[in-house]
Order: sequence, then structure tokens, then C-alpha cells
Amino acid sequence: MGEHGPYEIAFLTGGAVRVAQTALVALHEGRQVRVSRGTHRVQAVNREADDPVQAALLARVPGTGVLLGDLLRETAESEEVRAIADALKEAGLVRGGLRGALRPTRTGRAARDRAVEDVPADAPGRCAALGPDGVEDARLREILLTKDPKPLKLDQGRRRGHHDLESSNLSDTQYGP
Repeated sequence: MGEHGPYEIAFLTGGAVRVAQTALVALHEGRQVRVSRGTHRVQAVNREADDPVQAALLARVPGTGVLLGDLLRETAESEEVRAIADALKEAGLVRGGLRGALRPTRTGRAARDRAVEDVPADAPGRCAALGPDGVEDARLREILLTKDPKPLKLDQGRRRGHHDLESSNLSDTQYGP
């Protein structure tokens, strides 16, 4: 990665969400989180983080787990990821673009291009440079590349053992005095 770490490269190549994905890949590789293929729920197995971005991600995972897309969006909006963006801005690698989005400067694009040409071997570095397509773990790559499943809509109708008294055809006076 040269002079830039995986989160800086992730921000330059894919923005704030890529930074969150890179942290997730590092935590997954360290077996600190599990991600369900079917439900896209992320659960924390071990809450020890190696850096502030991982800590921010883990702090957003309740004991019951959280949907992957929501977790990545919330982590991308965290102070820890904003600090990476601010450091890149201060270094002249990104600047404000249309609608306030940060875009790489000429120097930032050159750093991004070098990172993509010289892709690191480790999983977080590959994710930072190439995005989910660069994740070697096929299962995790598939999860990151697919959208979260839509929530199931449960039938609110009649269920066994549950009677809707409003729709009963018995008169109210039948049981009254």
C-alpha cells in the first residue's frame, strides 16, 4: 500500500462505505464477526478491535445482530470514518465535489491508481483496493456483492388460537344480561 493504509486507499477507491467494508473484512478474517449468507445479519463473536474503525463497526452490532447494509451505512457515517476523510482532505488527496461529496484530487487519483496496480495480498488490503470483487473468500464476496434480503411480511390475518372479535357474527347481547 506504500504510504497509505488500507482505510485511506479504501476511501480513495470507493468512499466511506468501502472503508466500512474493509473493516468488516478484517473483522471477518479475524473471526470477530459472522455474517449470515441467507439473512445478511452480522453478529459479533469477539468485540476486540484493532483500530478505531473496527471499534466503530463493532459498537453498532447489538447482541441480536444487525443487517449488513444498515451496518455498513451507519459505520460509513461514523466519526471514525469522517476522521479518515478529514485527514485525506488535509493531505490534499480529496476535495469537496458536487453536493458535498468528497472526490479524489489529481494526487489522490494517482495514489488510488498505484494501490489498484499494486494490490496487497491481505484480505483487507484487497478489499480496500478492489472492493468486494477483490475479496478472496467466495462466501463473503457473494454476501458483499448481493443486496440485503427484503424483510418478510407476516400475514396479519387469522391465526390458529387467535379470534378477531370485531369480525364475529355473534351479537353482543347474546352473552349479556
